[in-house]
Amino acid sequence: MPLKSTTKSHLYPIFLVLLPIIFTVVVVIGYSEAKKLYFQSGVHAMDRQLNTVTQILSLFNDQVKDGLLSYTAAENQIRDMMVGPKLPDQTRDRTQVKLTLAQGDELFAFNSQGTYIVHNSLEGQNMYNLPNQGDRFLVKQTLDEGKKFSTYRWSLPDGSSSMEKIAVVRYFPQWDWYICLVSTESEFYEQFTKVKVFLILLVVGSYLIAAILFTLTYRKEKALLSSNLRGEQLAEVNQSILKSLAVALEERDSYTSGHSQRVAYYMHVIGKQMGLDERTLDLMYTGGLLHDIGKIGIEDSILLKPGKLTDEEFHSIKSHPVRGEALLRKLYAQVDKKDAAGIRCILAITRHHHERFDGKGYPDQLQKDDIPIFARVTAVADSFDAMTSSRAYRKGLSFSKACDEIIRNKGTQFCPKVVDAFFQSITEETFHHAHQISRANELLDPLVMEQRAHLA
Repeated sequence: MPLKSTTKSHLYPIFLVLLPIIFTVVVVIGYSEAKKLYFQSGVHAMDRQLNTVTQILSLFNDQVKDGLLSYTAAENQIRDMMVGPKLPDQTRDRTQVKLTLAQGDELFAFNSQGTYIVHNSLEGQNMYNLPNQGDRFLVKQTLDEGKKFSTYRWSLPDGSSSMEKIAVVRYFPQWDWYICLVSTESEFYEQFTKVKVFLILLVVGSYLIAAILFTLTYRKEKALLSSNLRGEQLAEVNQSILKSLAVALEERDSYTSGHSQRVAYYMHVIGKQMGLDERTLDLMYTGGLLHDIGKIGIEDSILLKPGKLTDEEFHSIKSHPVRGEALLRKLYAQVDKKDAAGIRCILAITRHHHERFDGKGYPDQLQKDDIPIFARVTAVADSFDAMTSSRAYRKGLSFSKACDEIIRNKGTQFCPKVVDAFFQSITEETFHHAHQISRANELLDPLVMEQRAHLA
């Protein structure tokens, strides 16, 4: 049963409500992946520190082999270096440690029986017999399970408090020493905590923006409910939703962030050089922002895959122009007839921006002048930004090398007339300016100001 017009109009505020939720999900997934990478990087850094320690041990071991130093003397010197000289109370003076460690880090060693060989206060004690569960857990993880790094909860001797610790272990077989570098979780993630705070503020900001847009949209819809401007109002809401979706889409992948804004900017510059009027340039700019909107339905495992795509995955990627056109047709279904020509321009850009001048593109294998001029401009702008943008699997080309590729494919992939306009209008200064465009502010601020002007 078809939806009533009132029911359809209620879908747009729902879209606005869903936007920050989608953005939150994207941020949470991105944060989780970033935290994993940060953890791996931190563990590798700790392992490199342990590599330095084992190299020092090797030097002392060579001196023992050469008879220049006794094994006991070598051990004592290593202990002094790792945990400081021994004090009268049999503890170690950690202020005299000669190895540079990060704040909160601790260095010690134990043997294959679990006995502390080097420690600032527990030297000679067996870890299996200690009351602290964290010590027992670490030695079991290392000796029984062969793990090279562990995370565990460590409690103070009096049990008053506990903390999470991260340990990285290196084995030195010549002396049967397991060298262990331990960092508290709070110190380990200290720098990453700032990212977490920033992302929280970013998510909160997205909800505030959505709330403003939702409130302003609701007031405007209510004011225009009985007027002839209802169709125009719905189109504006659609536009804000689509542009916000385009921003949310690009936030899924840090490597393509800002791509649509740069493509739209290049299209505007090229179109202006070709003598197109302001209304057409505005339509092209909007089409540039939305040209990849069909990717919103493609799984992250395909869209963000760093390696080569399978045939099936590539077919899914190639479906995004058709997906995008279908989505825009639905959202523009109630637009006033006087805007039909403009909508056809945006739809043409979305569907045909991967067509080639020689007819070998997709999805319709159009060629030459059968390809709408808007889509031919988009093809050049899209390819240029893709070539000059870095990806997870490759570094972006320089401005000059990308220009060489554009001219090399003139008449095959790209329309010669558009290529000529490209070289007459796109300079290195234009290129650098495109990369300075603010993504979210440029899209959302005019929408908020427009809504405020209507309410004034």
